[in-house]
Amino acid sequence: MASIAKRGDTYRVMVSLGYGLDGRQIRKTCTFTPPLGVTEGKGRKLAEAFAHDFEKRCRGVSDLGDNLRFHELTNWYYSEIAPNVIRERTVYDQKILLNLYVMDEFGHLKLKDITTARLDELWNRLRRDGGRQEYYALRDKNVIPHGKRRETARAAELTESIVYRACMGEKLTKQSAEKIAAALGKPFKELFELVYEKGGLSSSTVCHIRATMSAILRTAVKKGLLEKNPVANTTPPKPDYKKKLFLDSGQCKQLLDILEDVENRQLRVMINTLLFTGLRSGELLGLQWSDINFDEGTITVNKTLLRLVGKYVLSEPKTKSSERIVNVQPELLCLLKEHRAWQDERKAIFGLAWEQPDQVFSNATGRFYNGVTLNQQFKGILRKHGLPDLHIHDLRHATASLLINAGLPVRVVADHLGHRSTQTTQDVYAHVFAESRARAADAISIALGN
Repeated sequence: MASIAKRGDTYRVMVSLGYGLDGRQIRKTCTFTPPLGVTEGKGRKLAEAFAHDFEKRCRGVSDLGDNLRFHELTNWYYSEIAPNVIRERTVYDQKILLNLYVMDEFGHLKLKDITTARLDELWNRLRRDGGRQEYYALRDKNVIPHGKRRETARAAELTESIVYRACMGEKLTKQSAEKIAAALGKPFKELFELVYEKGGLSSSTVCHIRATMSAILRTAVKKGLLEKNPVANTTPPKPDYKKKLFLDSGQCKQLLDILEDVENRQLRVMINTLLFTGLRSGELLGLQWSDINFDEGTITVNKTLLRLVGKYVLSEPKTKSSERIVNVQPELLCLLKEHRAWQDERKAIFGLAWEQPDQVFSNATGRFYNGVTLNQQFKGILRKHGLPDLHIHDLRHATASLLINAGLPVRVVADHLGHRSTQTTQDVYAHVFAESRARAADAISIALGN
């Protein structure tokens, strides 16, 4: 309840609003001056009525008052709330998005100044031209000799693929460029030049940003820090309707034939495993030999490999439903047995220097396998043989289409892929289900002689 203290001809009104994120008590104060000519008793009653309305206004706007800024709320959310409700990798990705596209414009704003209209302007601007990012490229692509690339990558604590891309003239983030300059012992500005990448963000990226900000502000509402979530009534960007591309059954068979002649035997096993099981690439690279039951012919998916702040970590799968058991075909089991025997020979050569002996797939020295490298190797095979330019994750879509076209129930497909619900499967592969139903109708027509 508001407190009232008379001070001469005026009344000081104070409202206590609990404690802020820093543990300090929050108070709101104002001064009420009664109209001239009223008695002291009447003035007191008017002050009490004013105090009542003032308290309602204070508690209706925000328990924290008007001084909390968005960057303060965000810091509190990611230190106190997010670790208990979302995965470490998701926290990392969300922070990257906010720092790139939101904090410069919104970080300093007080919560009362973040309005629905202002947020709609942000979505539209990001969609139109928000993709202007700073990148850096080597001034001299030959500054790192071919035989020194692996050594440079290790000194910079980067993957070899990043150093290789830099030597090919590709753009790097500032963080990666600075690490390379430090490893070479040369001034950063002497080695690298600034380049820009312009263009609007995709609808899906803007929607991710919108969902992230909504989660933060919605939590503030739940905790009594804010009256309402200004993101709730904003208009999300119109989605980019792009049909998912993936290998059809004929192209999948062609890929399997191509893999027979691929010299990198581990790459051959990895791509076969992805195609036959529908695992995510992180789930594949997180596999350990104890996860494969050769007697029962199953793979237990209970972890995924993530790269956070330059380091690899084994983490929980994407969702709880991603933890699953996948049945494995006999031909794939044979490939995995051969791969284990080949890997055992390499472990014997390296001895204790083999860093991750439990991992099914490792790099040449027994470290965790780089997902970027896997994707580049996969793209190289597709490009060499005239197949569509796809991402390694698209093998999962190919597996899904094969299961759907085989007529399996959607529940079985969802369980195999580790989807949270059958609705997710139906939404992601709606066009595949539609094509499958159309073929079913054609089959009936053919059977009836039409």
